[in-house]
Amino acid sequence: MKRLFIVSLLIGAIFTTGSAQKANVSKAKNKALAVEAPDFEGAKEAIAAALEDESTKNAVSTWYTAGLVYEKIQEAESLKGSSANITLVGESAITSYDYYLKAYEMDFLPNAKGKVKPKYSKKIKTAIKNYYFNMGILNYGITEFNNKNFTKAIKAFEIHTGIPDLHLFSGDNFFVKDTVYYQIRYYTAVAYERSENIVKAIEIFEEIKDKGYEEVYVNQHLSDLYKAEKDTVNYIRTLEQGYKRYPKEFFFLGNLINFYIFNGQEQKGIDYLDKAIELDPNNAQYYNVKGSVMETLNRIPEATVAYDKAIALDPKLMEAWNNKGRMVYNEAYKLEDQAVSIRDAKASANLQTAALEKFKDALPYFEKAAELNPTDLDNLRILRSIYYRLLNVDAKTYQGKYDAINAQIKAL
Repeated sequence: MKRLFIVSLLIGAIFTTGSAQKANVSKAKNKALAVEAPDFEGAKEAIAAALEDESTKNAVSTWYTAGLVYEKIQEAESLKGSSANITLVGESAITSYDYYLKAYEMDFLPNAKGKVKPKYSKKIKTAIKNYYFNMGILNYGITEFNNKNFTKAIKAFEIHTGIPDLHLFSGDNFFVKDTVYYQIRYYTAVAYERSENIVKAIEIFEEIKDKGYEEVYVNQHLSDLYKAEKDTVNYIRTLEQGYKRYPKEFFFLGNLINFYIFNGQEQKGIDYLDKAIELDPNNAQYYNVKGSVMETLNRIPEATVAYDKAIALDPKLMEAWNNKGRMVYNEAYKLEDQAVSIRDAKASANLQTAALEKFKDALPYFEKAAELNPTDLDNLRILRSIYYRLLNVDAKTYQGKYDAINAQIKAL
């Protein structure tokens, strides 16, 4: 009899504990759904206990109720409008989302009789769909992004943009991946990059590079990331793809040319440039670049022809005037340097004279460049240095010009 009494006590204790936890599930639901005065703290405390207890933690109703509690918390806070706490809304919605996903999976498990009878799936789908369209999770992510809390921002952005791809929505037509969707993916990639997770940033940029949001910039930035990672194969691939897709965006062509020119494949770089010129023969910028390439390869006559063509096609292309002037200036500087280095006085004087003539030849190009862009300090400083050299030859002509350009530089 004594032993039976003890066993009875144990059974009673187990029954009482299980009942208490089941009561906690009901309590949490009732406290969260109370119309007059919901007790969210009490609801959270009750459901937390139920989620931990062996008798209730494996019940779908427990997980569904947990999702419901936090859904109601975010809902109540959202109703405050402009005074709502975005963090509370977002974090509650995320917590609810996580519980609901777990509950959804459990809802499709077979019961004791081996049958699948989902009870909560429709309600869960409705709640998660609402999270997407009311943008509470998204706005929370934006707030955290602006506060530079990139880990939290990433989680929020990934949840929001992941909802359309959830298997529970397969076959539904609730969602459209429009420009806004890909804008969020873009900022997700940026957040990963700023968190120094470059691999993940690259993965997302690859995903969205042709989806209609900032395509040119995304492809440019993608190539820059590959370059920073020293991934030459993908760097060149993205540049080539970008050039084919956006032939008028000089970024891709220019970087391809630079890569090949400075990596021992000069002719390949020139071939790219000639192909671009063939497709767009009136593009002055292409000729300006060709001039720079030829100058780099010390093919000065060809550089001269290219710069002159650029200027003829676009007389307002400041860079072409500056580049042509700089090329001539460099020739003058070399002559001047030679004049200083030789001992023969007559030969030195002849070289000095030749150098001054070259500096004079360069002068109109820098003057025109200064006219087109009066704030380019590099151009103005070279122009001033030429005026300074010519002061000794003709102070009457160049003193006023030197003083004017000097004042212009000081004013910047």
